Amino acid sequence: MKRFVVYSTACLLTLVTASGVLAQRYANPCEGDIARFCSNLRPGSGSIADCLSQNEAQLSPECRNLHLAKLAEVLRQTQQACDSDSSKFCGAERQQQGIQLLRCLRINQPGLSPECRTKLFEALELMHY
Repeated sequence: MKRFVVYSTACLLTLVTASGVLAQRYANPCEGDIARFCSNLRPGSGSIADCLSQNEAQLSPECRNLHLAKLAEVLRQTQQACDSDSSKFCGAERQQQGIQLLRCLRINQPGLSPECRTKLFEALELMHY
């Protein structure tokens, strides 16, 4: 009986561990696209995001959707972090979203708050701008 409990526990642990590994492996819908288009790049400093942006038309639909969702989130965070800076520097551009606002912020980068500058850099890097 003791062997059965030990054996059953070992089997259960193996199944739980294996399912966790499989879930991690398939949690990123861009994994295949990264291997296909960006295998020569080292992760970090936006190089993978840059590669995905450059190959956006060829990405799998799931990866393209994830990439665009990340881009939208970074833009939202940038607009939020730069709200007072955009009021100060961008006037009419502040009413516009996305690229126009980012261009204005980039032109005025030396005067931006540190938080805004950081988010702007992330957005521009992700967009390969």
